[in-house]
Amino acid sequence: MFQSKWIMRSLVILLFALSGTALVLGIILFQQRETLKGRTQKLEIAAKQVAATLEKDDTNPDVKLTLPDDQLKTYHAKPGGPPTMDGPLNQMVNAAQHQLTRLNNTRTELADTKITLANTCETLRTTSNDLVAAQGTIKDQNVTIEARNATINEKEVAIQKLEKEKTDLLANVETLKQQTDDLEAENRDLTDANAVLQAKVVELDKIVNPELRKAAIPKGQLGIVAYVNPEWNFVIVSMTPQNAKLIMPDLDLLIHRSDRLVGKVRVQTVVDNLVVAEIVSDWQQMPCAKGDYVMY
Repeated sequence: MFQSKWIMRSLVILLFALSGTALVLGIILFQQRETLKGRTQKLEIAAKQVAATLEKDDTNPDVKLTLPDDQLKTYHAKPGGPPTMDGPLNQMVNAAQHQLTRLNNTRTELADTKITLANTCETLRTTSNDLVAAQGTIKDQNVTIEARNATINEKEVAIQKLEKEKTDLLANVETLKQQTDDLEAENRDLTDANAVLQAKVVELDKIVNPELRKAAIPKGQLGIVAYVNPEWNFVIVSMTPQNAKLIMPDLDLLIHRSDRLVGKVRVQTVVDNLVVAEIVSDWQQMPCAKGDYVMY
């Protein structure tokens, strides 16, 4: 009995001791929880501020990276809940690394630019010295140029005088050219008139001398029979205007059909491109028909 009481008393004392220890640990953990919560909030704010300085991509530097509030508070994803903080944090790390790479490239380019600028400054200094020397040379050359300008002015006066003389000569040349053109035109008119007269002389010679006119008639087909009148013993032959001009009365023409001789006709009269001809009965091998060839 005594032993049981002692055990119960020991357990009660142990229970009170553990309760006190738990209370002390709870107070300590509450203080640490406040510390962890404040630190986490500061880290979230700092992460958002850092993300706001990072460019989202190279195409538009004005667009900055933004981190959703709910994803920075999720450590373990739950079904139907927001994604974990790993995604936006990895996005921020990648953007920072990319921006750091571009910053390092810019630093390298800046160093190269500084070297180039230093070389340019040295070149500019050398150029300035050369410019000073060139200005002295230019001053000396200006004196020479002024003397040459005076000579040029004298030459220009002489050139103007020569230009005036040239203009007068060109005017005379134009007048002579116009006179020459007029004479050439008159000569062409006379030549054309002479050609017309010579053609008329030739035509008159052909009319006066029938042999000449016959000699001008081309050998071969002259036309075709357009109409046949067996009762009155005549035909009408259709020719081209050029051939009709060469035909004269009493001229004998041959009539052919394919490769056979049909007969002979004697021209009576010519009207435009139509020739009226009498059928020579002594030469008639077969009756004339429309479409037969007329030959000379």
